[in-house]
Amino acid sequence: MVGKTNLLRRTKMRTKEKRTTSMKDAINKYHIWDARRILQLLPNQEFIDTTVTSPPYWNLKDYGVKSQIGFGQTYDEHLDDLEKVFQDIYSITTKIGSLWIISDTIKHKGEIKLLPFDIAQRLKRVGWILQDIIIWNKDKTLPWSHQGKLRNIFEYVTFYSKSRKFKYQLARMREITELKEWWVRYPERYNPEGKAPARTWYIPIPRQGSWGNNWVRHFNPLPPSLIEKILLLTTEKKDVVLDPFCGSGAVLAQAHVMGRRYIGLDINRGYKEMFKKRVLPAICKFHKNRITRAQAIQKSKKTFGRLILSLRKTKYPKELVRLYRRVHGPLKLETVLTLQGSKIDRLDVTFLFPNTSQVPLDFISRAKELSKQPPLSKYGIEAVLTAYLIDDVSRQWLKDKGLGLGKRMYLYTGGRTYSWAESLTVERWLKFIENKVRSEYDKQGYPPILSNIGVRVNPRAPFLSAGVKP
Repeated sequence: MVGKTNLLRRTKMRTKEKRTTSMKDAINKYHIWDARRILQLLPNQEFIDTTVTSPPYWNLKDYGVKSQIGFGQTYDEHLDDLEKVFQDIYSITTKIGSLWIISDTIKHKGEIKLLPFDIAQRLKRVGWILQDIIIWNKDKTLPWSHQGKLRNIFEYVTFYSKSRKFKYQLARMREITELKEWWVRYPERYNPEGKAPARTWYIPIPRQGSWGNNWVRHFNPLPPSLIEKILLLTTEKKDVVLDPFCGSGAVLAQAHVMGRRYIGLDINRGYKEMFKKRVLPAICKFHKNRITRAQAIQKSKKTFGRLILSLRKTKYPKELVRLYRRVHGPLKLETVLTLQGSKIDRLDVTFLFPNTSQVPLDFISRAKELSKQPPLSKYGIEAVLTAYLIDDVSRQWLKDKGLGLGKRMYLYTGGRTYSWAESLTVERWLKFIENKVRSEYDKQGYPPILSNIGVRVNPRAPFLSAGVKP
């Protein structure tokens, strides 16, 4: 419970501003207002989509304002005030809304105070659900150290939701960098949108005095890239972003350039001027430079997604043959013909046998059963399976499949489905068949795969050599 002393102190605190009663008056503004009285300022309704903030670090920093939260308080008084603030924010947050708090541990009188985790305990009582804890490696910090405590270059980013269902756009954050080379051979293990980001974010803090043309003078400047990650994960355009301890206004500025609406509160008037004159213009300029980079990243991710799907499709028949042999025994094939279907996730697979005697009983039904089981069921491919005799392949049969004689095809041999061995036309391949020129089996016994999907990737340098041909 909030202490009696705190209640008396808050009762004495007043500002000259009038209570805001409409959304129009509240949104897209920096308010000089005490966060402990937030419900006297903002509309009493659930309209906040996400809150991103870094509360005062107890008695570690003096923000230069009387009766401030943190400095001059006992540790329990500090936690009482933060609990009250986030309880009020909880009441005006949408049901699928979230809360992000950037904070750190504090050493006081030879003992570590677990501020992020003590806040978490208080917020649990309020109703907030702790969803994740992220380590923000900020590279630099103020040169403080203590006996028994090394210099700290990271902080905790705690992520809360109001309910079990909440906005969370992980696809926007997936990465295609630093992938192990074996993703080329095992594309089914990778999401086409990239891998999920780690819970450690390396984002250097702004260098005060030189970074960004001296745009920020603040005890704890949050880098735009950190705020951007958070807003990408849990907000959409036109959502309302709140920072009840907004300081120099980096959260507000980043929300603005990303098309979100914002509300900022602070009791230090000097920070408001800094926000208007320096921070907002600087982050607008910073964001313009990031747009070009972001577009390039999105283009690379789309290329990666197409490549992963293509690698899955060229590997699919090989994996099906392997599983069939393991479960049902030997399988004698001449070639497997795979064609990209009308839908991106569809694949037509034709198993070409030497003669009727080589076609196993119930081959297609058995193959379909295998395709419904892992790992093939994890490929995300809708495969249409058929069996045919190699000697019955004709020009008309190929034409019915949409393959003209001049159509360029790609031949995969030796079980290497990530790099075609030969590019040839349908006519040339057909002559091989007519002249009874059969392909040799590789050591593993995999048949050649003929496909209209051309993939050629060097596993040792996948992003330098990656290519997909239609």
